[in-house]
Amino acid sequence: MALNELSTTENRRTGLILWSLVFAVFAIASMAVGFESAMHFAGVPLDGPFQLYNGVRRIGAGFRPGVDFQFFHGMGVPYLHYWLYRLFGGGLRGAELARELLATTLYPLTFLAIFGAFTRRWTLALALSATAMAASYLLHLSAMLFALSGMLSLRSALPTLLAIAMVWRLTCPRRIVAVGAVLGLALFISTEQGLAALLAFVCVSAVQVLRSRIRAIDALASAATIAVAVCVLILAELLVGGVAGARGALNYNFRIVPMDQYWFFGAPPNVFVASWSAAAQMVLHTPLVGFALLGAVTAILWYSRSFWRAAEESEARRAIALLYLSMYALVSCTSLLGVFLRLYVQPCWRVLLIIALLEAARIGARIDARQRWHEFLGMSRSLCAAAFAVCAITFATVAIVPSTVGATIPHIVRAHIFGDARFGVAGDWPEILRDYAKAVDAHRRPDGGPPTIWSTYAGWLEARNAVFHPSFDYIIQVLGPANREAYVNAFRSTRPDLVQTVRPSYTSYESWLENNDWAFYDELLMSYRVYSLTPWSIFWERREQPLPPPTLLGTITIPPGIDGVQIPEGIATSGPTLLEVEVEYETRNPFHVLPVIGASPRYLVAINGAMSRLPVSLDPFVAKSRFPLLVAPGQHPSLQFQAFSLLPGARIVPKVVRIFVRPLDSGAARWLSDVSSPSQRR
Repeated sequence: MALNELSTTENRRTGLILWSLVFAVFAIASMAVGFESAMHFAGVPLDGPFQLYNGVRRIGAGFRPGVDFQFFHGMGVPYLHYWLYRLFGGGLRGAELARELLATTLYPLTFLAIFGAFTRRWTLALALSATAMAASYLLHLSAMLFALSGMLSLRSALPTLLAIAMVWRLTCPRRIVAVGAVLGLALFISTEQGLAALLAFVCVSAVQVLRSRIRAIDALASAATIAVAVCVLILAELLVGGVAGARGALNYNFRIVPMDQYWFFGAPPNVFVASWSAAAQMVLHTPLVGFALLGAVTAILWYSRSFWRAAEESEARRAIALLYLSMYALVSCTSLLGVFLRLYVQPCWRVLLIIALLEAARIGARIDARQRWHEFLGMSRSLCAAAFAVCAITFATVAIVPSTVGATIPHIVRAHIFGDARFGVAGDWPEILRDYAKAVDAHRRPDGGPPTIWSTYAGWLEARNAVFHPSFDYIIQVLGPANREAYVNAFRSTRPDLVQTVRPSYTSYESWLENNDWAFYDELLMSYRVYSLTPWSIFWERREQPLPPPTLLGTITIPPGIDGVQIPEGIATSGPTLLEVEVEYETRNPFHVLPVIGASPRYLVAINGAMSRLPVSLDPFVAKSRFPLLVAPGQHPSLQFQAFSLLPGARIVPKVVRIFVRPLDSGAARWLSDVSSPSQRR
């Protein structure tokens, strides 16, 4: 007996060492990639890198969150990174190291924490975590393994870790506080993922209440948990922003942002779900999405049954925790209703990996018990064989893992730890920074200070000149009609010396922005002329005299029941002509009060017979919109008004169309050339 116990102990100790090494290989590989990405910066000038950098810069400069600036994903994101940003010395280097290393560290640690809480055996937890990391590489869950632009791994971490507070053996009051606190912090860090966690918790609570013999008490406990979550969220907002900041951040993230998730972000060039039949086709043709949804629904049914049949309290806790995870996995996929992107199902895949490996561990233990096999390396023999197989296949087939272990990590040790390698830039950035310096130097104030700068995507240009954007850092974050109007008014009153916009040939999303925020571009074309171009942007300088306002060419009253209109012929004569189309309309949506799906209709204006081709998405919260229309000689453009919805009854009623022509001169020629070159677009 003593020899058997000694053998088991040695076996587990060997397993602990071995699986720690395997887990470290996969975890450190992702961290090394993140570190290298940060230290040799070649990131895009839009979204991820500078969205976070702008936020932590503003915190460091004493700006008030919720009052002086907002953060799209949730105010907790920049504050969660801020201490690392300062620790790494600030600047873009500090922001990028914080962003990359926090994401790549948190993802493997989330697996380790979950598996440790559910198995209560560190050797097994390490083995399952190593296997989950290997499977993540095989499934190409890049948005979870690395920071990318949306920091999705970070934002979905707390909703996943909430299952730990549910599976722990706690008294009712402690469970209310623990679960409520995690829920509240999840909402603080990520509005979208936090709301998915909250909705999943509500659904699971309903199942608990239905099964309970003391329904009133369980319902009260669930309500108390939600109350704790709300209090924690408000307290966190108060701590960082005070009363005014908390009010502003809550209004922005929980009211204004959801208003624009569908019509603004979920419109062309983004792919959206236009109907249920289209949704079925899209899911069938995107296996990563289809299998994720199928797996989540199957897990919900399985753990609902397991919870309902659980005889022991520990089994019931386990079942309800995994039911919550399954429900969260499914609800987190509702982002697909906004924009159909495969990366939106990656939090679901993390949950499915957790569930599959936990069940594999239970099944393996049962098989070993029936066969009277002793465990091997701290776990069942069948599970050990399967885990080794997954890890070996990943190492052999996913090139990034062996190349990182064999080349990237030695380079980091040799060049960065013991060498003198420093933060640097790659890609287009050396040229971009030279263009930045030339444009700023040519427009400096008489005292040598930098000019007033206005960028539709603020970033390194502002940081290198120690200035801040006078309004929202990103034009895409100017959400809601009031904020869009305030953005344009601030632009007019600021009268910046230098304006930077994105080149339409760099990304088709610039045309999308022009369609949705034409009031800003109209003011830009009237009061500014092109100064210079960078690989990704256009610099504009103020004109001595503004161009005349647009000229009204005609008004078309649209009879009831007509959903299209023909633009008069012969407008463009000697070259591309920029028209401005103003539409008065009414949108009808009988199901607008329904949560999530009620806001799904898109009201689009399809453009035919013009140089402009991108459909225009109309804001359902206003009754008048204006957008650009580029027409070449000989073209006969027409507009078609269409409503797409997952629910019946949504429609758009166009009433009046006004056609204006926007005067242009040589000062806008390079912009016009760029905007009319769709073949160059990425």
